[in-house]
Amino acid sequence: MEKLRKDQKEGIVFKDLNAPYKAGRPASKGTQIKFKFYETATVSVEEVNLKHSVSMRLYDEGKGWVSVGNVTIPVNEEMPQKNDIIEVRYLYAYREGSLYQPTYLGVRTDVDETDCDLKQLKYKNV
Repeated sequence: MEKLRKDQKEGIVFKDLNAPYKAGRPASKGTQIKFKFYETATVSVEEVNLKHSVSMRLYDEGKGWVSVGNVTIPVNEEMPQKNDIIEVRYLYAYREGSLYQPTYLGVRTDVDETDCDLKQLKYKNV
């Protein structure tokens, strides 16, 4: 697993090698488990968008605040407001770009803007 992380792989799939093969069988609830190497980040809400999402930003010491994309807020969650600090899960980040597959985890009240540092991101080499 550590080698997969070091080589920046997205995850690993575990399969039951004794399970019979059945063509057309759906992947969900099958004989395999997909484990993705997610990361989390503490980000600031840049703007609240019209559709149930917010744009996110992180602080880059040399450039100031930089946008790192948008994240959808589930309809059963209260919308965070501009400048709120939120926690998101993501698969990886692109340099000079956005987070890939971000998922909203919630508002953070135990941290402040100094924790929204660009250095916390894990990047994927392309």
